[in-house]
Amino acid sequence: MKKFYETLMILAILSLLVTACGIRALPAQPEEQFVQKSASYEVVLGKSMTDKAVIDFIVNHNCYSADQFQLCKEIGMAWWTGSDQVVRTIYLYAGGYEGFKRYQGELPFSLTFYDPMWRVQEKLRNQNTDDSLDQTGLPDEASSPDHIHYWAIYKRLGMTIIYNAPFADEDAYIYAILVSK
Repeated sequence: MKKFYETLMILAILSLLVTACGIRALPAQPEEQFVQKSASYEVVLGKSMTDKAVIDFIVNHNCYSADQFQLCKEIGMAWWTGSDQVVRTIYLYAGGYEGFKRYQGELPFSLTFYDPMWRVQEKLRNQNTDDSLDQTGLPDEASSPDHIHYWAIYKRLGMTIIYNAPFADEDAYIYAILVSK
């Protein structure tokens, strides 16, 4: 029995050595090659679909058309074009929606996808230059068109924030941000 355990131990050690020797270290590479560079929505907003920067963006980020939309799921972005083929609205996703990854670029007004509604309102309140407004930081309009997400519309900022709650919940988080021009 002792001989059996010794043989088993030797086989276990050999398999560990073979496995360890078979693993090869990857050569050091700059971090940029592992992390996809974030794409800024500002590159395409307000530009024509025939603009070189827009065409390059579509090619570089594997975007594809769906009616009047360009979907760039790998970078968490979609955009809508008007009938004049100009990019009118950009959708920036927090991730998890129909295969969209989290948008990694900078969000408008220093917002983050980790900001709850109360923090968003606080940050937007600080953006207001007109101290006479009593409702600073609050949306101009709000609704829940799909009865799943609360939409806070800031017309004066050209932005709509969609939250992950069907009503105004100060602890709700950003689901997506729509930036319009």
